[in-house]
Amino acid sequence: MGKLKTIDIAGLEDISAIMDKCHIVFKNTMANKENRAKLGGREVAVPLNWIECKAELFWHAASIEEKAKLDIQPCTNDITSSLCANNCISPYDSVIMNNGTEREKCIYRAVRVGWIREIIDLYNNGDERVKYWEKINSNKKNRIYLRYQEEEIDYIVIFEDKSDKRVILITGYPVFFISAKRDYESDYQNYLKNLEK
Repeated sequence: MGKLKTIDIAGLEDISAIMDKCHIVFKNTMANKENRAKLGGREVAVPLNWIECKAELFWHAASIEEKAKLDIQPCTNDITSSLCANNCISPYDSVIMNNGTEREKCIYRAVRVGWIREIIDLYNNGDERVKYWEKINSNKKNRIYLRYQEEEIDYIVIFEDKSDKRVILITGYPVFFISAKRDYESDYQNYLKNLEK
């Protein structure tokens, strides 16, 4: 399989139309009962809580938290920057999540939601561009991480480990903060070291 490609939004300029198209891709690749994703043979469950007629998981993957302090927009040097109304810098078009947090809609993240399924499939096929590790989070839950890295692309998909038959999709998003890149690499290396023990 070649390098990951973003969702084609040519001809779309309205953020609502872009989000609609990206959500259709998310539904078809991750929320389709007839074509459920599997992670190493385990069913990938996708909770479908709805916000503004779209899956909350889609919104998490297609938006950015308000508390993120960005010195530079992640979409700089990307075609999506010409379509964005400065969402990362000043509030413009936000979505309220079911837990009450406000997130800014992000075209840059939205056009990459199709990568979630592609990365799962790449991992299942043993693609060396996908790293796998597990880590217990602060809530004592085991998280599973898939990180795809190739040239300028760095994307992470996160699951909650529920049983030997099922995982739950938590989110997926591009990794662009240097600190996050370092933290994820450190977690991966620590996981590998623990496997060797």
